[in-house]
Amino acid sequence: AKVAVMPRHHEDVLALLGATQEASGQLPIPLVSMAMGPLGAVTRLCGGVFGSALSFGRGQGASAPGQLPVADLLAGLE
Repeated sequence: AKVAVMPRHHEDVLALLGATQEASGQLPIPLVSMAMGPLGAVTRLCGGVFGSALSFGRGQGASAPGQLPVADLLAGLE
């Protein structure tokens, strides 16, 4: 299951991470969640801690706002 949202406030990001944590413990399938844009960039780095099964980075061009370059994403995940 995948959900991507556009947060308007920091609280929206926290709500997504909380919902991800709760849902990942209940769903029988992998869950992917992310928040887009500058506010949501942190979810691409820490989503796994809350149960998101993967993240998306960008190569030459982004397919959604807030995607980090692959090199930056890898460095952050390390």
